[in-house]
Amino acid sequence: MSTPVSTPQPQGRRPVPSFVSPTVTVLSFLVLMATGAAVGVLSGFGVSWFAREWPLGGPAQAKAVAGVLLLLVALYALTRLAGWGSRRQSGALGFSAGFALSLMGMIGYLPGGDIIFPEAIINYVFLFGSMVALALGVVRSAAPFHRPPAYTTGANGAGRTDASADPPRSAGD
Repeated sequence: MSTPVSTPQPQGRRPVPSFVSPTVTVLSFLVLMATGAAVGVLSGFGVSWFAREWPLGGPAQAKAVAGVLLLLVALYALTRLAGWGSRRQSGALGFSAGFALSLMGMIGYLPGGDIIFPEAIINYVFLFGSMVALALGVVRSAAPFHRPPAYTTGANGAGRTDASADPPRSAGD
């Protein structure tokens, strides 16, 4: 006696509720904003050490410039990573907003003097350079533009859509 073999029927995936994607986007934005703020505070205190040794001259200034440039490259990479990881430009924007807000809080002034950043050229290089690095990171993390396939006519097939078609040539070519 044989028993009929039943193959399991593939069950379709349940549809995802429509509120999930916007909720995940907002939560990732907030988490990346907090991460950017933490990175901003830590890097701000790190750069303030460079400014502390700035008056020592030559080798100390060269090390400070190299350190700030290294921090700016890392900041650009982190911004791009935030955009890539969230698969949206909003991730890079959230990281950048948190970083910028934390720096704005750190450049405040009290009657006793600057809070974190004293007047040293290296601090201005860091502040303006970080804004440029953040802006470039956000802009470069945008989704790439995809060209639509070319619409060809003539010898390649009248009215056929073909992405690999040659551009039309004039009779003299």
